Amino acid sequence: MHNKKKIWITVAVVAALAAASAAVYLLWPKQAPETVIDATPSIAVQKGEITVLIKGSGAVKATNQTIVYTEQEGTVRAVNGKLNERVKKGQVLVTYKPKDNTKDVTQQQNTLKQQQTDLHDKQEQYKQQMMDNAAQTDLDSTRQAIEKAKDDIATTQTEIARLLKEQAPPASLLAPSDGTITKVSVFSGSATSAGAEAFTIVNYRDLSATIQVDEMEILKVRQGMKATLSLDALPDQTFTGHVSTIANEGSAKNGVSTFGVTIHLDDPGNIKAGMSAQASILVQHKQNILVLPIESVIQQGNRYVVNKLSSTGGATSASSPSTAEQAVTVGIHDQSQVEIVNGLKEGELVSLPSSDMSGLSPSTDTANQSVGGFTSDSSATTDSSTSTSGTTDSTSSTSGSTSSSDTSNTSTGGSDSNNSSSGGAS
Repeated sequence: MHNKKKIWITVAVVAALAAASAAVYLLWPKQAPETVIDATPSIAVQKGEITVLIKGSGAVKATNQTIVYTEQEGTVRAVNGKLNERVKKGQVLVTYKPKDNTKDVTQQQNTLKQQQTDLHDKQEQYKQQMMDNAAQTDLDSTRQAIEKAKDDIATTQTEIARLLKEQAPPASLLAPSDGTITKVSVFSGSATSAGAEAFTIVNYRDLSATIQVDEMEILKVRQGMKATLSLDALPDQTFTGHVSTIANEGSAKNGVSTFGVTIHLDDPGNIKAGMSAQASILVQHKQNILVLPIESVIQQGNRYVVNKLSSTGGATSASSPSTAEQAVTVGIHDQSQVEIVNGLKEGELVSLPSSDMSGLSPSTDTANQSVGGFTSDSSATTDSSTSTSGTTDSTSSTSGSTSSSDTSNTSTGGSDSNNSSSGGAS
């Protein structure tokens, strides 16, 4: 009886321990399964816009200046155009005195009277010779004298007409255009000759700004391209204009050639000639295009590729998503984004390069690859804000924001950003 009691006690203890163990197992907090987090940085292809600008600085100047020349000889009676005076086209600048030919006219008139008397005498002589049946040689001689007298009279009459005409003052000198007189070279009482410089007129309401553009960027600039200008003297205003002229010859400094590009202002407002200006020329603008960060595109020789990501298979996938090299056709670009013309669709994911450039494909020669794929056009290009020679930088605005970087340092294989190419960025 005593042994049976011990057995039951032992069984009860074992059962209690088993129950306790089961309770502990069921109630003890379970460790969550380890989640594999994909460490590959990626971005989706999305719609956006790219604006390509070329920037430069320069000075405002008058678009044209006109030198006014005298048209004929004369003595100046009065100078109506004054220095620093604004004049209108057709306004009288100079009047002339009439020429006094009274003495010469009187002398020629007396000569004429004498010639007319001589002619009358010769005619009377001829009549008398005819009545006296003079020899034919005498008649011919008298007839020749009469004809010469008539010629002398005609010559004298022409000279008198010329002298009388000269007494009328020369036509007044008129302003050929609107503007401000900046130089006066004639004065009252001075004698002028035809073709002499008289005035310089500058139209300060017709202004332009000339900026210097780097040789790597100049071929992108075209006449008629729109531009905006800002001035330190008028910080709260922006002015519009267009490219009017492009220099055919550049100037070299420190191994870099720059070309003058003149931007004609649409409305100069309160701008004065000589003010410094910063200009942005609109080279190209595209909206609603597929874009990627420029660093996600890899250049391999003459082709461009991205590392396209496959489906991740869920957050608890045991491995990182796989990538596959995908060839793409790129279009225009700025410092931060590049247009994807072909090869990808909106929403597809591509990997971004890590800091150690692990995004490069191991199957290709990394010496011929460029992360971002857009090498510098010229290592000598400098920002116009720090260049004493006015060398320009090119700034691009992406999705409404403006980048301060030089787009010449993001040129795609050296091609022009004006044109989208199939094999490389423009």
